[in-house]
Amino acid sequence: MLLLFVILGLILISVALATFFIVNDRGEREPIGALWIAFGLGSAGGLVAAIIENMTIPTKSYSSTAPLLTILIASLAIGVIEEACKFIPLSIFIYPKRYFNEHTDGIVYFALAGLGFGLPENILYAVQFGAATGLKRLLLTPFFHAAITGMVGFMLIRSKLDHRPRAWVALTLLLAMVLHGLYDFGLASGQNVYSIMSISITLGMSLVLFWLYITATDLDQKAGLSSVGHNDYCRHCGQANPEHHLYCIECGQRA
Repeated sequence: MLLLFVILGLILISVALATFFIVNDRGEREPIGALWIAFGLGSAGGLVAAIIENMTIPTKSYSSTAPLLTILIASLAIGVIEEACKFIPLSIFIYPKRYFNEHTDGIVYFALAGLGFGLPENILYAVQFGAATGLKRLLLTPFFHAAITGMVGFMLIRSKLDHRPRAWVALTLLLAMVLHGLYDFGLASGQNVYSIMSISITLGMSLVLFWLYITATDLDQKAGLSSVGHNDYCRHCGQANPEHHLYCIECGQRA
């Protein structure tokens, strides 16, 4: 019964995070199909990453009985594989799209990809290793994949809208890979000091995710891409409001 509640909790908290970002997006309404594609690409990325890892990284290399250096190398390799599988497919798909046109989009789409990657992984760990393991992941890691991928997505949208150097995207992706590897290393090491490092990384990245979303919202408002401030879009129905009416001419609600 506890396992069932853990799985339900993992699903609900993922739905809550996705809903929070989508509902609070004050710009043009995102196509529902594109949102599902982002989630689906994240899930597919998780499957591809698992296949690559099983083919290239021996399980014993990240066992707590292995030397720490071996665990670290294997964990960093996992970080590289998983972050690449989460970020690259979605970035190729979403970057040229017309609707990938607000700073918050970098968070929304890539956080959804992270949820698509992390939710099946967390459920699999809970089923495979028991409710106690699932409960730990529910309390400590529900936002980890969303946060670390959303960070790179934010830099990608800034390169598109604000003409920031593409090198910044690559460096942020590299940072995500390293943080992911260190997070996995701390958990695999079996040592308390490194486990505390892992907990600090996942909690810190969760805070960074919401800070980046607030920053992106502010950038959209300053750029006239938000229904707050310039009223370019209605916050209720998402329709364009080019004349900046106080009330939307489509739905009649306050824009």
